[in-house]
Amino acid sequence: MAETYFSLTRLRRHHPRDLLGGWTARVGRASSGLVHPCASLFDGGQVDLITLTGRTASIEEGLEALLAVRPEHLRAELDTAVTIANDVGDRLRWVANAGDVAGNRTDRSRLATFLGDYHRVAMAPYWDRIHARLSAEHAALTRVLADQGVEGLLGALAPFARWRPPVLEVGHSHRPILSETPLGGRGLLLVPSLFYDSRPALWNSVVDDQAPPVLLLPATRGPGDLATILAHPSGANRLAAVVSLLGRTRAHALDCIAAQGSCSTGELARRLGISPASASEHATVLRDAGLVVTARQGREVRHRLTTLGHDLLDGAV
Repeated sequence: MAETYFSLTRLRRHHPRDLLGGWTARVGRASSGLVHPCASLFDGGQVDLITLTGRTASIEEGLEALLAVRPEHLRAELDTAVTIANDVGDRLRWVANAGDVAGNRTDRSRLATFLGDYHRVAMAPYWDRIHARLSAEHAALTRVLADQGVEGLLGALAPFARWRPPVLEVGHSHRPILSETPLGGRGLLLVPSLFYDSRPALWNSVVDDQAPPVLLLPATRGPGDLATILAHPSGANRLAAVVSLLGRTRAHALDCIAAQGSCSTGELARRLGISPASASEHATVLRDAGLVVTARQGREVRHRLTTLGHDLLDGAV
């Protein structure tokens, strides 16, 4: 549900000429009839649904958890959003006065219905790719933690964060540190996100001082990468069939190579969140199957799809 929320904030502030134009146009048309008086809550992008609702396995569970949040907790989070989002603060205050999603059950239910309907048109058609990327990011972080421990994991967060024991500096290097957050044994929850933004953010719960801070990390390598993931849903549906045939990692490797035109082993590893050795192994299997060809360009080995590979992704075979 957090990704659904972040995608809505992204949709509402997109530039018509950005690389997500295809997705924003499709979703804009499909969601044009979905009107909610509290929709402007999503302009600020600062409501911490991750901490409020906890971990949920589906949008349905997330919406149920949202309906069950204690009124005072949701109100505190909304008040914090108003404080943080200075540029849209007046709008958020107006929305808070227009509808009480914290204390009024009807308003809360309407908000949940709105989010569920929006998810169906904006996220569900693309969810296979979205989930695959988030799972890959999670797996990559987990491998680093297992192989190199906490020190290695925190060091691997560069350039989004810089580890200077015992301090983790979060944010751009040219910005001064605005605040300090001692963990005090609470831990740190790393949350990769496709839609939040191109910069990391550290969130602290405003209702539970024992909850671990949430560090949101970008899970894409730029707008072009996200645009590939949000390709037309017919492409996503075809990819789902290829996943069933080849397995998730090899299917997405094939899709990544197609999206780039050609792709080096290192690029493939970064996009899939796997090691270069694993990327090379998957590329070899795809090459042996006649789906990709490999050629050396300077110091790089680059992969591109064969006609058979394109036909497989396009549903022609």
